[in-house]
Amino acid sequence: MLNSKRMARTLTAKDALSWYFKHRHVFAKRACSSVNLASVSYGINRKIHAEYALAALSDPSRVNSFLLQQADVLALDTATRSILENDAAEISALIARMRAFIEKPWA
Repeated sequence: MLNSKRMARTLTAKDALSWYFKHRHVFAKRACSSVNLASVSYGINRKIHAEYALAALSDPSRVNSFLLQQADVLALDTATRSILENDAAEISALIARMRAFIEKPWA
């Protein structure tokens, strides 16, 4: 079971998988917008956009890691597992990049 503060509900693994793929394009759009703005900004604007990006990435990151932990229970096919693993790697890289922007907004 995945309990999400933002969604205010508890999801089973199967529900979480459905929710994740239903909202995946929304996550990408929201996060990419903030990531792009943080990439071209400096100073306080970079920090603000990086914080927005981290907020946009928090739910997808948690749901993605939950789904990967439950992959055996869900009996995921290789294509779905590959998508989840690629998303996890991309989310992790973006989170690291946004944290670096927050630490050094003028770099």
